[in-house]
Amino acid sequence: MADTRILAQETSVGRATSGPTTWVPARGDRSGVPFSGSRLEALALEGKVFISSDADQNDVVTGQTSFANTTPTFLLNVPTGTTCQPLYVKLSQAGVVAGAAIDILFEIDNIAAYASGGTAETILSTRAVAADTASCALYTGATATAGYGVMVDHIFQVVQDVASALTDIYQYHEIDWTPPVPLMLQGPASFKVFTYAGTTGPSWLWSIGWAEWPSP
Repeated sequence: MADTRILAQETSVGRATSGPTTWVPARGDRSGVPFSGSRLEALALEGKVFISSDADQNDVVTGQTSFANTTPTFLLNVPTGTTCQPLYVKLSQAGVVAGAAIDILFEIDNIAAYASGGTAETILSTRAVAADTASCALYTGATATAGYGVMVDHIFQVVQDVASALTDIYQYHEIDWTPPVPLMLQGPASFKVFTYAGTTGPSWLWSIGWAEWPSP
């Protein structure tokens, strides 16, 4: 009986193959039963799914006091030759309480918008392998190139508070955001998160996740 095999078309995927036209066995469990995972799981096995957060786990990032398209709180920069899929943004209010209700905007753009400054944050693959290097870069507090992309989502008037107990259904202390539609950003491109509140900007504990792979 013939076995099931798949033609390898790419060799630099973080696991060994012997050539771009090599037939490799289909995966199976330990009892020999074939199985298939999701595309995202396949990318994770290749070391192509990444998470960024502050290098000091208890440090916070402070947002802005008003909206300006050159000052995103978080900026994911996608270079030419790379395609990026933002997966989630996790924000938790911490530190100094914001000076007013908080606005959070999520935007995509068809330019690699990083211009200058800010902090290039720590990035680690979900395999936790040091050799898995991201092509995208995640910045906080950076200056972005002036211009507008497309707003993907907007969370309006999040109540400013760092208390753990919710007292109102409209009072959010944690934001656990996922894209409303699949975002496949073929570089040059960028994903921006703007957070702002009057007088005093919001402070966040945070993490952001994405998948990336070489563009076709």
